[in-house]
Amino acid sequence: MRDRRIDCFKGFLTVQMVLAHCFQFFCNLDAEKGWKFLTEYINLTTFSGFVFAFGYVSYIAYLQKDFSTALKRISKNIVRLILAFYISSFAFIIFIENTPFRKDKILEILLLKRLAGWSEFLISFAGVMLMILLLWKLFKQSNNKFLILIAGACILVCLLPHKEVKPIVGIFLGGHGSAYFPVIPYYLYFIIGVYFAKKELNFNLYALLVAIVASAYTLFDAVILSKGWPSRFPLSLAWLLGAMLFLYGYYLLSGLLGENKYFSWLCDIGKYSLYYLLFSNIIIFALKHSRFYVISSRYSLGLFIVIMAILWYMIALVKGKRKDKVSLSSH
Repeated sequence: MRDRRIDCFKGFLTVQMVLAHCFQFFCNLDAEKGWKFLTEYINLTTFSGFVFAFGYVSYIAYLQKDFSTALKRISKNIVRLILAFYISSFAFIIFIENTPFRKDKILEILLLKRLAGWSEFLISFAGVMLMILLLWKLFKQSNNKFLILIAGACILVCLLPHKEVKPIVGIFLGGHGSAYFPVIPYYLYFIIGVYFAKKELNFNLYALLVAIVASAYTLFDAVILSKGWPSRFPLSLAWLLGAMLFLYGYYLLSGLLGENKYFSWLCDIGKYSLYYLLFSNIIIFALKHSRFYVISSRYSLGLFIVIMAILWYMIALVKGKRKDKVSLSSH
């Protein structure tokens, strides 16, 4: 049985991520500071939020099962995410970069010698899932001290000096050279997700205080130390911690809205989040390659609404066909 709270939670993140991508491609964010602030806020929260959701769901779906059962399910999800990464990557190099059809360019993507723009997060999602298998025995034998130890290691890796690295290293550790979403530092949110699922937390004063302190540190860094947004690429500790209070707010709100029939649409978006993220990317890349756009916030907002409506309609068509098959097979 699906956890509607987490579907709703992922729905919040998916809607925001598609919106941010529309503005990043079709709005002059340097001229429209309000929209730039919104997209930066979305950037701060979305990837961390999805990793938290992975941790929460993984505890329920995988970590309470035997290894052979979990291996099949996790492997299937890893393959799905890698395929999504390849599809988005090729769409980017075809439509945005106008890359010629050459063997070396194709192998660059297939062998992870480079990560195409606005697709990097997908391969990092696959890395997050892979880490479950690598840490399986530790998770199965874990207690709260183990989770704290892993969380500390995630933060420590984030504090290491950043160097120019190859993509396969950047995917896990981060560094200069690309827009890396490093799996190990962001695994902090996976651990938090596991803990929340394990303890079945809802509102908790200690969790709220930790979230406030973490996000306050980011605010302190942005206003006092950096005097601007903390570094996202390469990942800084201030960026890593900044999402906690906002995500905790989403988590509590999702608990209220998840069972509300008027917000079932948001749960559906969360349920099919990978579909929305992948195909919205393809539409955005294709439009940017065409002449069928203008650079404006109105166009960006309108495009976002159209994309979400189209993808909602496509899912409804697939659901309808499935129902038709079921009804036919029952006669």
